[in-house]
Amino acid sequence: MFAQINQRKKTYLYIALQLFIVAAALFGWLLTRGSLFHKTFTLDEYLVSAQTVVVEDVTTDDTMSSGGVFLTTPELSLQKGSYLIYIHYNANAGESTVHGSSSQLGFMEMTCPDALLNPAYHRAEMMLDLSRSVTDFTLSASFSGSGYLSITGISITETTDQAKRAIVRAFALCLLLNLLLLFRKSSPSSRKVMLALAAIFGVSCYPLYLDYLPVGHDINFHLLRIEGIAKGLSNHTFPVKIHPFWAKDYGYAVGVMYGDAFLYFPALLRRFGYSVQSAYKLYAASINLGTVVISYFTFKRMFQRKQAGLLGSLVYSLSVYRLIDTYTRASAGEYTAMMFFPVVLCGFYLIFTEASRENWHKYAAITSLGLTGLIQSHILSCEMAAFVILAVCLLLIRRVFRRYTFTALAFAALLSVLLNLGFLVPFLDYYGTDLYINSESWTGSTIGFFQDNGLFPVQLFPLFGHGSGSAYHAQAGVSHEVTITMGIAFLLGLLLFLYLVLCHYKECRARKHFAPACVCTALGCLLLYMSTCYFPWEAIASWGAPVKKLIYSMEFPWRLLAPATVLLTFSCCFSVSVLYDIYAKPAVHMILLSLSVLSAINCGWYLYDFTFSGDPYRVYTDYEQNSMCMFSYDYLPAETDPENIEDNLIVTEGISSFEAYEKQGTKILCSVAAEKTGGYIDFPLNYYKYYACRDTVTGEPLEVSGGYNHMVRVSFPANYSGEIFLSFREPLHWRLSELLSLLTVLGLVCFPLYRKYRAKRPAKGR
Repeated sequence: MFAQINQRKKTYLYIALQLFIVAAALFGWLLTRGSLFHKTFTLDEYLVSAQTVVVEDVTTDDTMSSGGVFLTTPELSLQKGSYLIYIHYNANAGESTVHGSSSQLGFMEMTCPDALLNPAYHRAEMMLDLSRSVTDFTLSASFSGSGYLSITGISITETTDQAKRAIVRAFALCLLLNLLLLFRKSSPSSRKVMLALAAIFGVSCYPLYLDYLPVGHDINFHLLRIEGIAKGLSNHTFPVKIHPFWAKDYGYAVGVMYGDAFLYFPALLRRFGYSVQSAYKLYAASINLGTVVISYFTFKRMFQRKQAGLLGSLVYSLSVYRLIDTYTRASAGEYTAMMFFPVVLCGFYLIFTEASRENWHKYAAITSLGLTGLIQSHILSCEMAAFVILAVCLLLIRRVFRRYTFTALAFAALLSVLLNLGFLVPFLDYYGTDLYINSESWTGSTIGFFQDNGLFPVQLFPLFGHGSGSAYHAQAGVSHEVTITMGIAFLLGLLLFLYLVLCHYKECRARKHFAPACVCTALGCLLLYMSTCYFPWEAIASWGAPVKKLIYSMEFPWRLLAPATVLLTFSCCFSVSVLYDIYAKPAVHMILLSLSVLSAINCGWYLYDFTFSGDPYRVYTDYEQNSMCMFSYDYLPAETDPENIEDNLIVTEGISSFEAYEKQGTKILCSVAAEKTGGYIDFPLNYYKYYACRDTVTGEPLEVSGGYNHMVRVSFPANYSGEIFLSFREPLHWRLSELLSLLTVLGLVCFPLYRKYRAKRPAKGR
């Protein structure tokens, strides 16, 4: 009894400690909000060069100066913290910059990226982050030497970003404390598992242990996705379907066409004061952790062994293709989807092998959650998974039509649709519209050379390979290409599986997992062949337009290595489990040690080569990013010419006055007066369906259409005068689909609780 009381006290103290940590962080944030530093410089404080004019501002031009620093602020004492610097200016040429500096801090102690003064705007923002206090911080404005530049004002304001980051760290510390408590209370065998998983996770994050991002193929695209969601949230938009900031802040429909549910995590980190590269790193680390944990539990469940779970987690999480996807290719959507492939595999395995009256609904829910993860992260991964699922169902057609198997499969499909209606309905709504991806001018198509993008067989299982480089066509060879590979572990696993089947067929066949292992191995080998340049993709594409469109949407055949990885991981786990049953443990340990050493060399070489050869990319805030980095402009309206997108361009006709203009992402507020004949204004927004404009006083709608370069055009009737509000408004059927998805999620959460409640009621009655 006393032991229980003491244990209860310890639990209360542990909870109180965590509450204190979080409360202290929140209190620090509130305290910081009440004492923020602010400084606005006056004209007489600036140190200016002789080639300037100082009247109501500081002005220089190409007749007075050939360029260089023409204005410097006095030295400023600043405490440790985060600051926003606002520069108000006028210019008619680009390339002028503002630079922040302090002689008291080193490179790692101060972050202050230079601001480029774009002539299309009149205000620029700079981010400043100090790791300790300084007394000599200065700002210097440099003139490009072209046109003119006038600085009308400079101010610096402290923000609460460091305090907000402390709140995130407080929650992370509480999570770590709970994990340590769980570790302390676990059995010795569970502790070993936890330490092994922690080691796998630590190795998988090796390239993240830098103060920069090694450049990956798609890194800019996904950083823009994070920034677009963060900007949308800051403008009080949820969900963010048309991402602001993209295309020089004209907006981009990437939120409609590309599942981004998981990117709300790094976007929220941005809102909590983290730099964009830190937010991305934490996201990549989180996906690594999720992959390690999910693959462990799914393979452990399928094989009913902790050892199989550990092996599956090790082989899958450290598979070279997954690491290439995460780092070399920086394909955030695809490596996020790879976190859910083991869930889909586990769900289908359980449905085909264990479905019964008591559990079919559980297995259907597991499968639907895995498919939801694919849909919400990477549509192309859904396409690849659909091919594998169709092949499995055809191979096991007799089992498909067993009562509970068919019921579970049908319910999983229905549940997957309901869970993802909020994404699927807008996606299908826009998929048929005139976007670049559907137009003849789209440059991202691989028509005519899709097969040439395939791999040579020597690239599938090399021990060593290039960690950096691009992916080229087959005719270019492999000498300068990144080695897109499965890794040696899967070749060894395949050879081991073949040896066991050929030499110990009876022992293998007697095992429950033999048939699933054969299916996984056969499909995995088929996917390997399909990923090569020798599979007849172009011949199959000639069968008809639907097949052609389906094939070319995949872009690269080697994407099929993602589902192949999880299928062949199952084969590896099966082979090792059979080894333990038919051979003495010392012999098995020697075999596994040899395989592990080769796999460690293979994985370690990739991590080393990529980390030490990847170009450094440091990016902290939005103004350092190129918002036009959309590659083939997939989701731009087809009528838009990307080359003609100009910063903050506004085109008017028949407008007598236009003032009080305010733009926040996809929302615009301004006052307009039209002439007697009426008129229109083309606003700096790409025109997509469902933009709407209304008069803020009367609420009357105004006509919205596509204008110059397919910008959003608002037309005004004759003699119109008033204030308007223009924004992207989701239609009712989008909102209803989101509501249905939300209700489905609530149903999934509440249903197990309801079943538990029902199960306990008879016991209470007795």
